[in-house]
Amino acid sequence: MKKMLLITPFIALSQLAATTFAPFQTDDEVNKVVNFLAASGNLDETNGIGVTYLGKTDQLDGVRLPLSYYSTIDYWGAYIPTTVTNPQGDPLDVVDAYNSQNYTLTPQNPNSIGAQLQVERLNVYNGADIYDAACWQIAMALAAQAGVPNPDRNQSLFDLANNQNLLLKFGYDGNQTPPAQSGANRATTTSGQFDYYGHPCTDLEKAYFFRMVTQNWLSTDPFMDTIYMSYVTATNLPQGNPVYKAGVCSWMDWKPITGENSWAFFVGPMHTEMLKQKAYGMSYVPFSSVAVQNALPLLETYTYMQSPSTGAIWYAVKGSLGNTGDQTVDYQVSTENNASTLGGLLALQKVLQDELQYETYLTAAQKEQISEALQTIQTLIYGSDGTGGILGYMKNHAWDATNGIFYQGGFADDPNQPSTWVPTVEPKAVDVNTWGISVLGQPLVDKWFGFGTAYKIWQNVKSWGGFYGPNKQIWGVGYSDQDHNGENGNYQEGIISAEWTAGAINMVRVLITQYTEAETSSDYSPTQQTDAKGYVAALQADHDSMVTALLTLRNDSYSGTDAYSTSRPVNYDTLIPISPDKLAFVYASKRYFIPFGWYSNPLPSTTSTSWSLMLHYNYNPFNPDGTYEAYIWNTK
Repeated sequence: MKKMLLITPFIALSQLAATTFAPFQTDDEVNKVVNFLAASGNLDETNGIGVTYLGKTDQLDGVRLPLSYYSTIDYWGAYIPTTVTNPQGDPLDVVDAYNSQNYTLTPQNPNSIGAQLQVERLNVYNGADIYDAACWQIAMALAAQAGVPNPDRNQSLFDLANNQNLLLKFGYDGNQTPPAQSGANRATTTSGQFDYYGHPCTDLEKAYFFRMVTQNWLSTDPFMDTIYMSYVTATNLPQGNPVYKAGVCSWMDWKPITGENSWAFFVGPMHTEMLKQKAYGMSYVPFSSVAVQNALPLLETYTYMQSPSTGAIWYAVKGSLGNTGDQTVDYQVSTENNASTLGGLLALQKVLQDELQYETYLTAAQKEQISEALQTIQTLIYGSDGTGGILGYMKNHAWDATNGIFYQGGFADDPNQPSTWVPTVEPKAVDVNTWGISVLGQPLVDKWFGFGTAYKIWQNVKSWGGFYGPNKQIWGVGYSDQDHNGENGNYQEGIISAEWTAGAINMVRVLITQYTEAETSSDYSPTQQTDAKGYVAALQADHDSMVTALLTLRNDSYSGTDAYSTSRPVNYDTLIPISPDKLAFVYASKRYFIPFGWYSNPLPSTTSTSWSLMLHYNYNPFNPDGTYEAYIWNTK
């Protein structure tokens, strides 16, 4: 059995400015990672091993687009039933029923285990979370900048990354049944289902995108034409319409979420375009680029979504459902979503500022549009008319002083709550803290809450969210304080997430870099400088341990790592085969229902694998320059 490798592949190269960390994957391994991220897979025309598919509809015809996961039929048909406890009947049985009122074909009993499993495998096989796609864009751009070729020599990795911008621009599924309906994946207020907190939003380009996009509205159940198809039946099918049949389902995930939109329109495209222009020797992203033109109309919409009393951006458009159940999530706030939005606004702000400075052929109208956009960004971040903006929310509402962490979120200005701000205390979330520190930075967090707070947040998170391996060292993180993790947890019962661990490593790099600066900064007392030195040493140890452990979640190591032997699928390499020319990181160490409302699966993941490249290339997507340095905020 494969043991934990006791190496420290990430080493700060400079103690004076610890901004660069040694790569933890070889050039050959990076090429294999890119091969996986750029290759087709799942239900695509080649039935390959990868996470893209080829669009076939209208202006997306021939455009290669990302998916969120790679999985196999046997994972869902042979392994997943073994994870279901006390099923009534076979857990895979599902009956889909046609509804002549809305032309949908969906599970007849949506609460049955078979229906829930069908929806999950439909989402995994057919869908792309637009956050995952944004991470994929950055990864492709970083690899392109480093000279890594696209396996498809007919298109550069930069152009491949831009394909996602085209999907957002046209707004329909890559394989939508003709005719293509522009903006079909936008949550306008036209139908009456959605509401932007009192503001109409009928312009397609201003409306939120749905968080997850399928290949086609009538999506294919991966069981179709396989030995597992006997579990899937359909009833009440319309006569004379062969597109409706057993084995297809109407897409059911229609959730316009702030965090996903911030990544999809701001973080991913802006960083991708900046990397591209830098590689081409340019000093700005053209104002006419698809990425910029996609992003600008949404700024006004974000002002609709900002809570007047707290400055927070609400989690979702009113009328949206949550991750589970049929209840709407009106007036809810996600702190992680606000951290994402903050990082995205900083990236867009930099792009627009560079255009004003360097793009000489801008018209007067374009300059005015950019200036107005920059003012909107300032208001969203810093507030106006007595509100504190997103920064005000992070300082005055998101901070849980009792536990020394950030709240996962809460309710803002909800007329059904006893006050304008009601925080959600449980469950505690890992990512709001790792991402929050990554975007805010140590100087601002410590200025707000006292020197050393940023470091102590990480210590607090580790105590309940850290995954400690057999060697009693920190390997990474899970999702919440309910995962059986922490210093006193049992690694055989806990869970480690590759994606969230990558986010934790990113945060630790931010803290190492910024506390190293504090060691010699005149802004701090001698005692604080000494404390900073101790923080850096401890953080470096955590960093090296987590980076080493992250590799155990890569497909070539995962199945042989003892720590996961009791929780991973038996015969994993046979169940999820990946060819030797590809490498991928799984989403998490085991199948597990995350307290925030979705299942983790030990499947090769687009976002986990993309984050590995961001770490490899020392790229922090929460900083507009992509560095681990502290952003200089315009705060008093």
